[in-house]
Amino acid sequence: MPLHFPVPSRSGNTGGAFSSAPELRAVVIAAGVAQFLLPFMVSGLTPMLPAIGTDLSAGAMELGLVGAVYSLSLAIFHLLAGRMGDIIGRRRLFMTGLSIFLCMAALLPFSPNMTIFLCLRFTQAVGTAMMNTSVLAILVACAPPAVRGRLIGIATIGVFAGISCGPAIGGFVASTLGWKWLFWGVVPIGLVAWGLMAFTVKDEWTSHPDSPYDWRGAACWFFGMTGLVCGITWIRNGAWAWLMMAAGILFFVLFFRAEWRVLRQGGMPVLDLNMVAHNRQFLFNGLISLINYSTVLGQVFLFSLYAQFAQGLSMMQAGILLSIQPLAQLILAPVAGRLGDRHGPVPVATAGLVLCGIGLFIAGFLGLDSPVWITACCLGFIGIGLGFFGAPNTSAIMGSVQGAYLSQASGIVGTMRTMGMMTSLVTVSLTMNIYFGDGAVSQDNVELFIKAMRWDFSIFSLLNCIALVLSWRLLRRPRMTTDARP
Repeated sequence: MPLHFPVPSRSGNTGGAFSSAPELRAVVIAAGVAQFLLPFMVSGLTPMLPAIGTDLSAGAMELGLVGAVYSLSLAIFHLLAGRMGDIIGRRRLFMTGLSIFLCMAALLPFSPNMTIFLCLRFTQAVGTAMMNTSVLAILVACAPPAVRGRLIGIATIGVFAGISCGPAIGGFVASTLGWKWLFWGVVPIGLVAWGLMAFTVKDEWTSHPDSPYDWRGAACWFFGMTGLVCGITWIRNGAWAWLMMAAGILFFVLFFRAEWRVLRQGGMPVLDLNMVAHNRQFLFNGLISLINYSTVLGQVFLFSLYAQFAQGLSMMQAGILLSIQPLAQLILAPVAGRLGDRHGPVPVATAGLVLCGIGLFIAGFLGLDSPVWITACCLGFIGIGLGFFGAPNTSAIMGSVQGAYLSQASGIVGTMRTMGMMTSLVTVSLTMNIYFGDGAVSQDNVELFIKAMRWDFSIFSLLNCIALVLSWRLLRRPRMTTDARP
C-alpha cells in the first residue's frame, strides 16, 4: 500500500519526524513485523503443544506453563522496557529486543527438556516486549499527525495476521516439518525487520539519556506482577495462589511508593504517576483498552468449543468459522486508522465498542438449536468491532502524551493489552472450573458448557458496557489531547 503524505523535517534525537519517506516506510514495516511475531508465536504454538510435550517428556501442567510464562514476561517487561528506551534509545532497544527474540527462536528447538524450554520462552518474551514497546513509540513520534492513525492501522495488520495465520501455519508445520521449524521459520522474517531498522533508519530517539534507571521501582514491579499473575492464573489450586496474589499486591503498594519518591526527588521513575493521574484522555483510553481486551481471548476459546461440541462442526470447519473474526480485523484496521485521522480516534473506537457489544450480547443467547449463521454473525460483529477499536484506541492513547513520554505510553499500551487478555482467559477458566471441576467438555455435558458460556458472555457484555460508559464520557467532554511530539 503506497504511503503518500508530506514528511516534516527531522527535529533531533528526542523523537522528531523523518526527513524521508523511505525511513518512515521502513519503520511501518518493522512495526508490522513486530506486531505479527507476538500473536503468531502464541497462536501458532498452540497446535504444536502435544508434539512438544512428546519430544520433551512434558506433562499437561508443564505444557500449560508455555503460554503462562510468555504472558507473564510480557506483562512485566512492557512497562520496564519503556523507560529503558528513554535512556538507551528506542531504535537501539528495538534492535536489541529483536535480536533476543531471534536468538531464542533459533535456540528453542534445541531445548533438552521442558525447564530449559520455558526459560527460553520467558527470555524470548522479554525481547518481544522490548521491540514492541520501542517500535510503536518510534512510529508515533515520527508519523505526521494527519496520518498517524492510518500508519498505526497498517502496522496493526500484523497483529491480526499473526492471530489468523498462526493456528493454520502451526498445524501445517507440525504435521509436515515438525514443531521446531515454527521457531526457525520466524528468523528470516525477523531479520528483514532488523535489517530495515539497522540500515535504513539512521536516527536514535532518547528523552532522558543521562537519567539513572529506577531499579528499585523495576524490582517492585517485577515481583508485584509475578505474584499477581501467578496467583490469578492458579487461583483455583489452593491457598498458595492467594498468598501469591497478596504478595503481589504488597509489592505493588511498594512500587507506587517508590515511584512517588523518585518523582519528589526529581528523578525519572519507571512509571510517571503524574502522567497517568493528570492526563484524563490517557487514563480513560488506557482503562478502555484494558477492559475491552478482557473480552478478547476468552470468547475465541468459547466459540471454538461451542462450534465443535454444540454445533457439530469438525475441527477444520470450526477453524474456518473462527477465521471470520481475525479476517474482519485484518481488513478493517487500516480503514479504522483513516477514519480516526479524519473524525478523531475516540468516536471511531467507540463505534467499535458498540459493535463488539452487539456480538457479545447475541452470543449470550446461543444454544444447542442456534444455526451456524448466527454464530458467524456474532464473530463478524466482534471482528468488525475490534477492527474499528484497535488502531484508533492506540492512536488516542499515544496522541495524548508528549514526546518524552512516548516510550512509557507504549509500554503501558502493551501492559494493558496483555493483562486484559490474561483476565479474559482467567474468567473463562474460573467459570469452567465452577461447572466442570477437573472434567473436560464433551458431547455428554454440552448443555452444562452452554450454561457456563452464557455466564462468560454476560460478564464480557457487562465489561463492554463499562468501557462504553468511559468512552461516552470522553465523547461528551472537550478533547484534551496533546500532540505526541517533543
